[in-house]
Amino acid sequence: MVHSWKIGGFIDVETTGLSYKKDEIVEFAIILFSFDLNTGHIIEIIDEYSGMREPSCPINWMAAKIHGITKRKVCGMSLDDSKIKEMINQAEFLAAHNAGFDYGFVSRYMESSAWKPWYCSMNGVDWKGMGFTSRGLQNLLKYHGIEIIRAHRALDDAKAALLLLSCSDTKGETYLKKMLKNGPYINKIKSDYIQAPLNVSTALD
Repeated sequence: MVHSWKIGGFIDVETTGLSYKKDEIVEFAIILFSFDLNTGHIIEIIDEYSGMREPSCPINWMAAKIHGITKRKVCGMSLDDSKIKEMINQAEFLAAHNAGFDYGFVSRYMESSAWKPWYCSMNGVDWKGMGFTSRGLQNLLKYHGIEIIRAHRALDDAKAALLLLSCSDTKGETYLKKMLKNGPYINKIKSDYIQAPLNVSTALD
């Protein structure tokens, strides 16, 4: 009998700006979680990592206003690359809220992540079809009564997003299962790299 338990990795990054070509990651978080492939229920958190790094470019003032990370706060800091690589390798897929944005930065920073299937909790769930007026993470959290300590900080957002995916629709189907049923948003292995244009309003609200 094939075991239905699988391991996924949820990622969130805070950056110096919106362009993955010229901006850089200043905060990175990944959470490994096990889930039941048949039911879509999250079983447990296996591991988590969060770290900050000093970028080689300036932090855009608009980005700093959103996440509150300044050059002074990350001075001399670096990420644990071996830990990140180890966790990415354990995950059968990666996910993010607005995966097109995170993928651009993470795949540039950690090349091995580019070859994982990436799912998107923003575009991979038909939020508006279920009556929600916004696909933005912070608004979806409010709709579902999920409190977050620090919005727009990598680990806090990742944890909150997983709580959101563990919620169910009116028929009892988890949002995680809905996301998985819709398939990867980005799947470079199958030469199916689909990256929608960044919608700044949904990415930041």
